[in-house]
Amino acid sequence: MKAPHKYLLKISLIMILPVLLSEYLFRTDIASVVTWLINNPFIFILNLTVLVGLTLFFVFLFRRLDVSVWFILMFSIILGVVNANKFSLRSVPFMLNDFFLFRELWVLMPEILTPSWILLTIAAFPVCIGMFLLIRKWIGAVPFRDIKKHVIISFAFCLGLIMVGQSIYAESHSPWELGFIYSLPRAIGNHQEKHPVGWEEIEQEVFPEGELPQEKTHRKTVKEADPNVIIIMSESFWDINALNVNFSENPIGYFDSLKQESIHGELYVPVFGGGTANTEFEVLTGLTMKNYPNDWHMVFREEIDYRLPSLASIFQEAGYKTHALHPYHSWYYERKEVYPRLGFKESVFMEDMEGADTLGPFISDEYVTDQLIKLLESTTEPVFNFTVTMQNHGPYNEARNPSVIDFNTNLEESQETMLKVYAEGLYYSDQALKKLVEYLRDSDEPTVLVFFGDHLPMLGENYGIYRDLGFLGEETPEELQDDLRLYTVPYIIWSNYEQREIEKPLMNASYLTPVILDTIGKEKPLYLEAVSRIHERAPVILNSYLKDSKGRRFDWDTDAYQEVLSLYRSIRDQLVYEGKYHRGLPQSNRDINRSRQ
Repeated sequence: MKAPHKYLLKISLIMILPVLLSEYLFRTDIASVVTWLINNPFIFILNLTVLVGLTLFFVFLFRRLDVSVWFILMFSIILGVVNANKFSLRSVPFMLNDFFLFRELWVLMPEILTPSWILLTIAAFPVCIGMFLLIRKWIGAVPFRDIKKHVIISFAFCLGLIMVGQSIYAESHSPWELGFIYSLPRAIGNHQEKHPVGWEEIEQEVFPEGELPQEKTHRKTVKEADPNVIIIMSESFWDINALNVNFSENPIGYFDSLKQESIHGELYVPVFGGGTANTEFEVLTGLTMKNYPNDWHMVFREEIDYRLPSLASIFQEAGYKTHALHPYHSWYYERKEVYPRLGFKESVFMEDMEGADTLGPFISDEYVTDQLIKLLESTTEPVFNFTVTMQNHGPYNEARNPSVIDFNTNLEESQETMLKVYAEGLYYSDQALKKLVEYLRDSDEPTVLVFFGDHLPMLGENYGIYRDLGFLGEETPEELQDDLRLYTVPYIIWSNYEQREIEKPLMNASYLTPVILDTIGKEKPLYLEAVSRIHERAPVILNSYLKDSKGRRFDWDTDAYQEVLSLYRSIRDQLVYEGKYHRGLPQSNRDINRSRQ
């Protein structure tokens, strides 16, 4: 029998392969991997320690050294490949939470699974068998009783080393710094619940003059009194004309024309190519994803297990019928459970839309528009509705729409198909918007319509179409993480009783919440008054920097950035604490002022 420490050395040498391979696939070039290794040698050791520790754990469970080494090796390589593919499409790394998205992946499988992926999967089987035979030959058959003590001691050492790393890098969560393997377990459970500062402390910071905004006292006209509020978050809606393609017809021509009679501008959204619920969360609550470990944190699934104030609860308390509409599965992003906690009294999903018209694989926006019209006509009370469409969801690999738009580019045929499917999807979304607005123009019911996109679309691996059309250059994936070109969508706020054009500067999607209330003259609860003040101080907050009202940039490690984020996080913590422990949330500034007398 060989000395037990030699087996540990062999395990370590083998596990170097998946660590380096996953980093190469993630960073896309050898130079970046070498730079990472030189700058972060201890972090490299931590990545290696995670895999060695997992291998030793499996050895202890199954009493087989060769099988355990092979399993962890194959599993980590597969994770590295999945991570690289996910990141090339959505700029989002693979997370442990993704293991729980089987249903979400399964329903999209017909769109995702391609012949090339099937062939690759088949070809992987003999490779896996060959790797097992090589490992078994090199390591040999080792009786577990001969290495049991060393396995336990080595595993304990690995745990200790990982704990040291957790202490040193307590504030770091980026896979660019920590490496893919080591960042995986740190992407969950890395923010602690604590008793937050009270509203008085928040008031002192946000309103240093000591006087809260007073309740609005002006008399409302009939047109202003409790208008219906319809918010449509349109799937992957974006100004495709930014690609500088000469389309035979502007795919979003009607939307563009509405700007002349609307409040309009651009929103910085937290996600690209997916993660719809995170933009949804920001707009409904006024809170920012910057309060969480990363912008792709699954906030609906992981965080909202308690009642949380939102536009829905605000309008519900104002006597509105609160209604959510989403033409897809009710369990997707756990909306069926989350919507009532946000204040929606009624939610309608795909399961309630038997016989619905489709455009391609998804329910059409025109059908959704017809449902909104029926909703408005079927109730006498004012309506607050939040709709999340599905018609233009990707992938866009195969033709799905009646052809209406032509163009000429130098793209490959598969890319042209992808761009055409997406552009025509936008066109049909635009036509559905036109149908709704024309109905509202003729309606006697005062109505405010808010329309915007949830994120930009995925258009090929590694931003293929974006790069090939010159919208992007040769920036690395890391450099594109905070690139506003990939995280900015247009919006309009239109009403059928007052048409005027007001163009607003770029702002975070979370600021749209108080802007909507201000637009219709509704009093904001204290926390949204605070969000409005943050908006005034920092109209744009990204992960790496913010811009203040004068356009000055402050990087994330400056006091100015940290003060703004700390205040925003205090608001989030206060709402979370009150939601979980059922304390009263001050709903109006008048109530707060009265309580202080």
